[in-house]
This record gives sequence, C-alpha cells and structure tokens, in this order.
Amino acid sequence: MIPYFDAHCDTLTAVFEHGGGLFENGFMLDFRRLGAYSPAAQVFAVWNGGYEAKAALLRRECAAHGSEIRFCRSPREVREAAASGRTAALLSVEGAEQLGCDMERLRGARERDGIIMLNLCWNRDNALCGAAMGSGSGLTERGRAFVRECQRLGVAVDLSHASERAFWDVMEIAEKPVVASHSDSAALRAVPRNLTDNQFRVLAACGGGAGLNLCPDFLAEDGAGIEDAVRHLEHFLALGGGRAVFLGSDFDGIASAPRGLAGVQDMAALYEELLRRNYDEGLVRGIFYDNLLDILERTQ
Repeated sequence: MIPYFDAHCDTLTAVFEHGGGLFENGFMLDFRRLGAYSPAAQVFAVWNGGYEAKAALLRRECAAHGSEIRFCRSPREVREAAASGRTAALLSVEGAEQLGCDMERLRGARERDGIIMLNLCWNRDNALCGAAMGSGSGLTERGRAFVRECQRLGVAVDLSHASERAFWDVMEIAEKPVVASHSDSAALRAVPRNLTDNQFRVLAACGGGAGLNLCPDFLAEDGAGIEDAVRHLEHFLALGGGRAVFLGSDFDGIASAPRGLAGVQDMAALYEELLRRNYDEGLVRGIFYDNLLDILERTQ
C-alpha cells in the first residue's frame, strides 16, 4: 500500500463555507479517498475565520466515523491510528490571526484541540510578523514571544506564508525544528511564497523541512503538470532534503491542480512516477509519510 501524510489542505474551510461533509464530498480531498492509502494522515488547516466552529466540525466528523478515522493531537496518536488501520486527522491554524494572535487562545487551541502546527501569518501582515505577500517586514517582539510559546507547547512553527525577513528572524531564535508546510522552490519558480535554496537548507539543518505545494503557479509559469511537481521535489532532494521534504498539497486552497494531480485520489501517480525514475522506495515513502511524522515528533 502507498502511505500518505499531507501537511496542509483547506478542505475544512471549503466544507464549512460551501456545504457537504469531510467523509465524502466533491472537493479535492475527503476521508473516503484518503482511505485508499495506508497508513494515511492529513493535517486540516483552519483559515478565514471561525476557528472554534471549524475545529468542532472536524472533531464531529471524526467521531461520526470513528471506526475509520481518528482525530489526533500528537505524532504518537498518529502512529496509534496507523496501527489500528484508521486515517489520522490533525488540526493546524493558517495565520495566527485566526486566534487573534493571542497567547491564551494559542494555549487553549493546543490543550483542547492539539493543534499540531501554526502559520505565523497568512498573506497579510499581522501583529506577529510581515507576510511574504505583504510588507516583507520581520518578526515583532510579540511574534518572538509567540514563536517561543509555540515551541514550548510542541506546536510546529510554520513559515510558508511568512516574509523572508521573518523567516530568518524565526531561525535566529528557534530551538526546535521549523517547517514550511506548503512551499516550493524559488530557484525553479520565483514567486514570493516559494523558498530560496538557503531557506530550504536551513530548514533541513534544523530538523524541519518543507511540503510540496501543488499550486500550479508555484510550480511553473504556465500549465503545470505532474512533471513540474517532480522537478521541485528533485530540486529539494538535490539540496540534501531526503529527510526534509514531504507533502503539503494545499488541496482546496488552490483554485486548480496540476495536470494529473486533480485531487488526493491522484497522488498515487506521483508516488509511482518517482519509482519509475528509479528513486529508492524507502526515500519515496519518506516523502509521502515518514519525513513529516519524524519532523513533528522532533517538534514535540
């Protein structure tokens, strides 16, 4: 069986705002299709407000299908879900503004919902830092305290939307691994949301890493396909990312997907393409599952 552990999707917000369910829907990802992989795990991001209601929705859906899905608050629980043959569902926050950039709400989200990672910002600056699509400013003093508290709580600090200046500010104070859950290579496609080679190397060196984003505009200038996703993976691998690159699809947060990767049901094609190119299956399984789980364990 092909394993699958993806660090970022926006399906929770798609279902909350447009209707349907997480178990089966017409979006890019659902639990039914995730069930084709084994072991399987998915991090569901809360974005665009309504944190408490969306977190409750995920918990309800998991409880309603408890024989097949487990709501997980830690890497240990992900491993337990895998051992019992269930899909693991985890929660993340895309932009600390979803929690009002408030330390007490951060602690509550960790203690109650076990949020596993948190983007310091989304596409706009907030009280913690500048955004890659915003002013480009760095961490504020409040942001520094927030990073330290995330790491104390075991919440992975996610820099996918942060400015490059904020990225380096975080790396100066980080004491645990840091991630960029859904970002590609700026060397191959120079958009603000992608990572420079130096950024990726530092993420890998700190025990963290980056998740492959399937946004076509992040992969290629025009008409991205599965081959462009492979190019970005290969570039990260060439930078020493064998244990630092993982999946961060951004399904249902992207308006369209690359040719051949329309939804989670097609990700097996990416796995098989890497094998066809003679990559060791252990390496490919790392990209698809083990790397992210190992990184999250190190953040704990």
